[in-house]
Amino acid sequence: MAAQAWFSSGDVAVAPGHTPVAPGTTTVLQLTVVNLGDTTDSFVLTPVGMPAAWTTIRPATITLFGGTQEVVDVEVSPPLLPSTPAGPLALTVRVVPQGDPDDIASAETSLVIGESFDRRINMLQPALRGRRGATFEMMLENKGNTLASCRLHLIDPTGRVEADFDPPAAGVEPGASTLVRARVRAKGVQWERRSRSIPFRIDADQPGSPTASATATFVQAPVVPEHVWTRVVGTVAVLALATIGWFGLVKPAIRSAADDAVAKSTPTVTTVAPGNTTASLPGNTTPPGNAPTTTVAQGGPTVEGAIVNVPLPVSVKQGQTGANQYTVPAGKRLRITDLVIQNPQLDQGTLVVARGDSALFTYSLTNMFNDVDRPLVTPIELAPGEQLVVTVSCVGVGDQTATTCAPKVLLSGRLVPAN
Repeated sequence: MAAQAWFSSGDVAVAPGHTPVAPGTTTVLQLTVVNLGDTTDSFVLTPVGMPAAWTTIRPATITLFGGTQEVVDVEVSPPLLPSTPAGPLALTVRVVPQGDPDDIASAETSLVIGESFDRRINMLQPALRGRRGATFEMMLENKGNTLASCRLHLIDPTGRVEADFDPPAAGVEPGASTLVRARVRAKGVQWERRSRSIPFRIDADQPGSPTASATATFVQAPVVPEHVWTRVVGTVAVLALATIGWFGLVKPAIRSAADDAVAKSTPTVTTVAPGNTTASLPGNTTPPGNAPTTTVAQGGPTVEGAIVNVPLPVSVKQGQTGANQYTVPAGKRLRITDLVIQNPQLDQGTLVVARGDSALFTYSLTNMFNDVDRPLVTPIELAPGEQLVVTVSCVGVGDQTATTCAPKVLLSGRLVPAN
């Protein structure tokens, strides 16, 4: 064997509060290396094992004459991280001679990594508002290297609030976190017309480790809202102004406009009674005593003809075409002013309104879900003997209980003399 190495001490305890060092700091070990050969040789020192990432050897390469030895420093710095495992770990240093790299020597010691405790509470809602209570959420984090098993408590020196936790106790692995909810309840109500702030503290206790704490505030709202009377007075004032405006301005204006419209549209009527020779109409040539009773309207529009409303229902089986028509009586002309098309069964197909053989309007029943009212600004006039024809092509019956399509057309207009 070309070399031999050993640590000056045995196992090293690296634990919080104990000699020589706690996680997050550095301990120095003494390693002795002896050149067992007769010639001068150089040796490369390399740490091996899990603690190798935390270990620095100073110097990492040494040169020894034959039969001599040297002591080097091995610095071990376990980080204060959740990933640093607590408990014993083996540290090995390999000594590789440059003259014969296959003739490797090693020295080994045991490191006992102690526990580190770092529990934290992160309040997700530092302040919440409510009349009787509120639900706060918090993250319980474990930054230490051991399992955290904490029980949570609410601390309120004033005794005005209390809380139930879900869960009441939480276990958190190193480097992990968990969500905890606290249902905070007020022990009384706030009768004053202002909000009351109640600060409190949340503690996470675990035997043998420091207590983690976080503060929050519950803002208790009053039973009666702060500005309720202002809102009531404002609402009453608005209603009063609206009432005054209606009765004082709007309603009289509407009534005056209605009276003016009625006065303009009311005709002036003059009645000539039989035998009345003093109230005859201008230009009247009927002899007194034989004149019939006559009413003359002045100032109103003259409406000619009789109003007619003609329904034209059509009943057609599916896959067929049917029609219905209206013929203008002899000596009359029909002036159509409105058409209403109805599809009560939601049938599918086509409906055509035509004057004889000339189609006037075509409708798709498939897209017709309500009555279609078509008022005509310019009336359609039919001569004596002409026909208004409604033709329906039934593609599908919308009502499953029916056997035929049953749309309907209602035409409205006036019959006037042909001359």
